[in-house]
Amino acid sequence: MFNVDDPHQFFREDDDNGEMVYSWTMDKIERKDATVWIMNHFFVNPKMDSKKILHDQMKIVMFIAQKSHLPVWPLDPLVINYFNEHPDFESIWYHKPSPKNGSI
Repeated sequence: MFNVDDPHQFFREDDDNGEMVYSWTMDKIERKDATVWIMNHFFVNPKMDSKKILHDQMKIVMFIAQKSHLPVWPLDPLVINYFNEHPDFESIWYHKPSPKNGSI
């Protein structure tokens, strides 16, 4: 498992052949206005079921945010889209992009 108090979260799974299934990181940083988790790039092997993997991993993101009481600033477009599509992530979303012309 992982330690929610660690300021650097690293998640990776490899298949039985040693090929990466997914990999992502989050780092706790101090900003002028808040302490936040920055969620960096989310890599998924294109041979895998990326929607299922993303959905499963986002449960971990939500757990970390809730357990640490800190918001998450997603930088990866895949994760940003996931946050947009799942209203329950609104409560942990730091620095949400502003809608432009009715869309994000």
